[in-house]
Amino acid sequence: MTEMGLRIGIMLYGSRGDIQPGVCLALELQARGARPIVAVPPNLVDFATSVGVLSVLPLGLDTHTAWSSDEANTARSRNPIAKMKFALATVRAGFRAFDDALVQLFLDEDAPMSGVDALVVSPLGQDRALALSHKLEIPLAVLRFGPMSENGVLGAIPGLTSSWSATWKRRSWRIADRITWWATGWNENAFRRRIGLPRARSPLPSRLSEFGVLQIQAFDPVIVPGLAEEWGADKPIVGFFDLPRRERAGLDEAVLTPTPDGRSVSSTDSLADWLAAGPPPVFVGFGSMPLTDPDQLIETVRRAGQLTGNRCLIAIGDRRGPDSADPDVFFVGNVDHAAVFPHCSAVVHHGGAGTTAAAMRAGLPMVICTVTADQPFWGARITELGIGRAMKLSAITAEKLGDALGAALEPETVVAAAALGSSMVPPDEAVAYAADLILRTGPGSAIDATAPKVSVAAEN
Repeated sequence: MTEMGLRIGIMLYGSRGDIQPGVCLALELQARGARPIVAVPPNLVDFATSVGVLSVLPLGLDTHTAWSSDEANTARSRNPIAKMKFALATVRAGFRAFDDALVQLFLDEDAPMSGVDALVVSPLGQDRALALSHKLEIPLAVLRFGPMSENGVLGAIPGLTSSWSATWKRRSWRIADRITWWATGWNENAFRRRIGLPRARSPLPSRLSEFGVLQIQAFDPVIVPGLAEEWGADKPIVGFFDLPRRERAGLDEAVLTPTPDGRSVSSTDSLADWLAAGPPPVFVGFGSMPLTDPDQLIETVRRAGQLTGNRCLIAIGDRRGPDSADPDVFFVGNVDHAAVFPHCSAVVHHGGAGTTAAAMRAGLPMVICTVTADQPFWGARITELGIGRAMKLSAITAEKLGDALGAALEPETVVAAAALGSSMVPPDEAVAYAADLILRTGPGSAIDATAPKVSVAAEN
């Protein structure tokens, strides 16, 4: 099968950090003549189209509003039981909307994605994607943005399993997979029953391996030394993806562009002038994480900067431009990390894979203030690699952040971060490698028309 004209469905769900790598892949496939059809949350449709994806469809709920609405903010201020009830209700509503959307997109009469030749899915929704690939009898490839599969190098629980033997590290993953299956398998089987498939009886990771699903690891090999050698071609580690600058032109982001005389010009008024007026600042931003009190967090960051003698470039809240009350603070909105980070001295952020990758690629030390999901993993990784420090965002104070920043800016940490950044796979090479894997013909490729189809009876 040739790649020209191939219709490749790409399912992406979560916040922008979960979506952007899949969008990068869609653009690469599109440039090669394939026809990717990308499904993303409604609040990120404009993002995907603005960077040049030609076919974008809404999938499920608005992933920003669900967790940052007035109701969500009120729930976070209540007692733990109220928080739990709100979280469970939100998750259940999300699953319902997600499943309804998948049926409409892939299985209903005149479903817009019913005739795709292959399916690619980001980490969220891989169980549904496997079911759909069986139902439609099409190949599947999954994207992973961190080392979240069984291996003998890194255990399933950061920190706790670090000193365990390789055998027990592998066992820790099997135990974690079983616990996850026990807690969520009923939900996957409800979807399988809805679309007429037999129930699955084992954890998702074991079934992905059993059916030979291509599992592309979209992170850099330097993150976990030795892992690429253990996984080999079964789970190829290709490197972090990122949007090329030309594709970012349609985004509302602060950008710094070098000029022939060595200066920089900025899409944000006076940012370049502010950067040039003093030493490189610490960049502080928490992506799309819902923040209970942004103003208080800004004051905490400002105080930490004063305690350590650092200027702060802050991407929190709605403020923009220089702070009239503090010449060492400048406020920005969304930024092109690849363009702005090289002008900074360190990065304080939430620990999303994309921001972590951008800071690493810029060779900067960092402080990760974790909130949820895979963020504690990235906090543990940058600490283990000697390129930064980590803490919980809920526990942040000016003094604790100041101490962490001081440690991150120690000379040995700065040198380690720069060395790691220089050894990373360039993002254009990473996404090209991933596209090669998906488009490559031959047994086991994601779009191999001659490969045997998966029998739904195999999961009986």
